[in-house]
Amino acid sequence: MRARVTFTAGLLLAACGPRDRVSDPIDGVPLAHQQTISRGQLGFRWPLSPGIGTLACAGKEVILFRAAGVTYVVQGDSPGAANISPLRVSQPAPLPSNPVKRLPQNIRMDAFASLERCRSNGADDTCSRGVQERFRMSAEEAQLIEAEGEERRWPPLARGLMPLGPLIAAGRGLCDR
Repeated sequence: MRARVTFTAGLLLAACGPRDRVSDPIDGVPLAHQQTISRGQLGFRWPLSPGIGTLACAGKEVILFRAAGVTYVVQGDSPGAANISPLRVSQPAPLPSNPVKRLPQNIRMDAFASLERCRSNGADDTCSRGVQERFRMSAEEAQLIEAEGEERRWPPLARGLMPLGPLIAAGRGLCDR
């Protein structure tokens, strides 16, 4: 009977051990409240530039992420931990709903940036017509390019950052271990 129990315990450790092993643990947080997490687990919802790291629940409202030897605060407050902002990535641009197909995207992006400069400088229609002439496009094409640029948040517009919600939810799941 003892051999069977030892064998069963060994199987359980072999099945659970490596998956739960944390290669870069966060000091001061019980290992049971940490796990290695990667882009593969969250897929397109992965919000950070490093593709892998240690996720931890350090308290009811404190979620931490560690990558390359640095611990970052995802949610809450933890003295000595860095701000996660430098690791966050921008949301991907959606596919255009109605692009001006005769112009390649890089040209449309340049035209959009020029049209935005006209708008931000308070320039009149003369500026917009100059952009249309420079890029050899009609007023209708300029409107489509402006709509595409707004829709896809082309420069000089800023794109929003990927939400941290999925990472926070995974971290909160570690609190219950």
